[in-house]
Amino acid sequence: LVVIAILSVLAALLLPALAGAQDQARAVQCMNNLKQITVALHLYASDNRDYLVPAEYDRANGAPYQDGWPAILVHTRYLSAPVATRYDHPASGPSVFRCPSGLPQVATFVPVSRSDPEGARARPYLSRSNGGKAYVHCWYGINGSTGRPERYPFVRIPDDRGVIVQNKLSSVAASSSSMPAVLDGFWILNGYDARVNARHRRATRTNLAFFDGSVRSYVTARIPSLASTNDSEIRWRY
Repeated sequence: LVVIAILSVLAALLLPALAGAQDQARAVQCMNNLKQITVALHLYASDNRDYLVPAEYDRANGAPYQDGWPAILVHTRYLSAPVATRYDHPASGPSVFRCPSGLPQVATFVPVSRSDPEGARARPYLSRSNGGKAYVHCWYGINGSTGRPERYPFVRIPDDRGVIVQNKLSSVAASSSSMPAVLDGFWILNGYDARVNARHRRATRTNLAFFDGSVRSYVTARIPSLASTNDSEIRWRY
């Protein structure tokens, strides 16, 4: 009985430490994913006259086909990821777009807060650029807009006004160390604070990847609003 009691005490002491170590390992893997994605974004711009990858090509707005930024990077071979045939079933296998601290399900609704579990679920990006119908599921958000290219770097093409505008990587050069490119978040951020997702350290921290290639972890509650232009460390918009 004494031995059992001692083992119970040891387990009570060790299990939280083990859980914390596992959470830290997931956060580190997430940061590695974001670094790889940021490198791919730079390579895409380098090969495309400095233009940033579109947040998505939108067929409803007049694009010849539908394609989201993760699918574009996969089809153009800047990154590799499994492709799914169903919207609601992410493909199995390793993917740089899969956050290890994300939830395995596909999002059903748009998140309403930074702590909303919907923001930690996968967003399926429909891809028809190859003539078929496929999905690349992504657990990360991109700092872009569906209709305000003068504010946010990545843009839907055509945007919701029917205008084709594509920003260049050089447009963020002056703020590359403070402007996030991709992050723990949902879909195209589009200026919505709720699309920044808390998913590390018991859903209290968020990883942000910046245009200069750095990836940093922040207490989610302290990350400034996407409308803010006054924060010196994190600047979401032009």
